[in-house]
Amino acid sequence: MIAAETPKKIWTLLDLVTWGTTYLTEKGFDDPRLNIELLLAHLLRLQRIQLYTNFDRPLSESELGMFKELLKRRLSHEPLQYILGETEFMGLKFAVDPRVLIPRPDTEILVETVINKIKKSFLSADDLRILDIGTGSGCIAVSLAKLLPNATVTAIDMSSEAIELASVNAGRNGVLEKISFLQKNFLTDHAGDQKFHCIVSNPPYISNREYGQLPTEVKEFEPTIALADGGDGLTFFKEIAEYAAQSLLSGGFVAVEHAFDQSESAQQIFQHAGLTNVSAIKDFGGHFRCVVADK
Repeated sequence: MIAAETPKKIWTLLDLVTWGTTYLTEKGFDDPRLNIELLLAHLLRLQRIQLYTNFDRPLSESELGMFKELLKRRLSHEPLQYILGETEFMGLKFAVDPRVLIPRPDTEILVETVINKIKKSFLSADDLRILDIGTGSGCIAVSLAKLLPNATVTAIDMSSEAIELASVNAGRNGVLEKISFLQKNFLTDHAGDQKFHCIVSNPPYISNREYGQLPTEVKEFEPTIALADGGDGLTFFKEIAEYAAQSLLSGGFVAVEHAFDQSESAQQIFQHAGLTNVSAIKDFGGHFRCVVADK
């Protein structure tokens, strides 16, 4: 007598969400259900909310295979944003991949601080000029160009690959004509003789000592040159402060993001450069995260 074959399990969306959430929980991942749902939504080209109205939908063998590959990438601690190929920042969509640092929510505080200060000081300026140092994905430059109608932005980065992706993001968000992208190493080649109303930067500020302690998702996948300065973490602040003192228009200001424990050092650097009204801004966790200083 020939035994009947056991029917192959049919996996529905709900089955995968339930199993995947448990599996990632056991592996120690934060937000396991969110991870699984975003991977499935990306794979099936659905909005995340659409998963809930399609929980009974079975996945084909090819879809299961592709989901397995995506999950393997996440299990290696590759950042979810790189797997999905995009992330959201200031309500805008940005393409991201290993060429650039992944935009963080805390950097939105830097952008919001700049926007609020510009609206108070330069709301009527016809030619509002902003310099973004170390543009990376372009999240700061693109957001400012998008949200400030009278702004033009010069965005510099030492990586030609970052400039390439930042230009794509500017195009995707309809502000390519408002941004001049330049490949420059700011530590050796500044942005020229142009004067700016605002200089903004989220520069590499991780010290050599702290770099080795970064999570695997950051240290092994995101570009080192966008994270660490190869020294004490303060190299770029010193250069930016000196440049801002020379290149800001009267009444202009500089705003930078820094590490949670660098506020006092960063403030002193900008004060020593002769800038005034140096102030500190806290992030969502209550840590000082940005320094702002006036010319």
